[in-house]
Formats: sequence, structure tokens, C-alpha cells
Amino acid sequence: MGLWVKKLMKFSNHLIILSTIILGFWLDDSLNPLTIKLFLELNFGFLIFTYWVFAMPEKLHSSAALFYGLVADLLFSNVIGFNMLFFIATSYIIHLYVFRFRIFSYFQLSVFFSGSSTFYTACKYLLLSPYNYSYLVLILSFLINAVLWVGLYFIMRAFRRSIF
Repeated sequence: MGLWVKKLMKFSNHLIILSTIILGFWLDDSLNPLTIKLFLELNFGFLIFTYWVFAMPEKLHSSAALFYGLVADLLFSNVIGFNMLFFIATSYIIHLYVFRFRIFSYFQLSVFFSGSSTFYTACKYLLLSPYNYSYLVLILSFLINAVLWVGLYFIMRAFRRSIF
């Protein structure tokens, strides 16, 4: 009975994580048509995913990244496999350097995670709509996502501490 309860708890934890990622992608879909007029591309879904991998690297492995990416692709993306690829690659990089990231300042973390978010946006534009590729969107999105990362970090950390 104890093992069954532990597995159910693991499943419920993954369900909570997945629901926050879906909420982030929903925010992206809701806000980006408005913010793109200001040359901004927000990546709440990707930043929330990177937070979870950074915060709990021992619990979120490549299989979880693959699953979260597949669900995000099925619910929000036009191309199956795009989010899966980026979630797995980002998860791998974060797992490689997770202990080095622990000694970084908030500014250094925001630069890394905003840079990875900007790389995600750049590849999305290059692959899905190369005619809409804009360096101004990438530069402004980098700056805004760096600020968003710090805010998301503290909000998600408080949420994680209250739930887990």
C-alpha cells in the first residue's frame, strides 16, 4: 500500500507541474497577440518549464521533459516535436550544470534562462515563420524575459514550497 501511495503522489506532482506549464503556454497564447505589437514575445510556458527543471532536477528527467513537450505540442503548437526537442535539450543542459547554477546570482540566472528563452523564440521564428524573423523582437524579448524570470522564480518557488 505504501508504494502505491508514493506512485500516486509522484503522479499528482507531475500533474501539478504539467498544469503550471500549460497555464504558462495559455498565457503566452493570450498575451502574445497583444505584446507582438510592441515587438515582445513572452515565453511564460518555457520559463516555467525551465524553473521546474532547475528547482527539482532529481525528479524531472528527460522522460518528463519529453512528455511535457508532447503535451505542449499537442495543445498549443503547430508542429509536433518542436517543444519536445527544446524541452529535452534544455533539460539536458540544466541537468549538466545544475550545481554550478546553484552558486550563480539571480542576475546570472536570469541572463541564462532569458537567453535560452530567446534562443527558443529565434528557432521558432526561423522554423515556423522565417519571414517574420525580427532582431528587435529577440532583443526586447531577451530583456523582458530576463525580468520575467526573476519574478517567475520567486512566484514559482513560493508555490513549490507551499505545494511540495
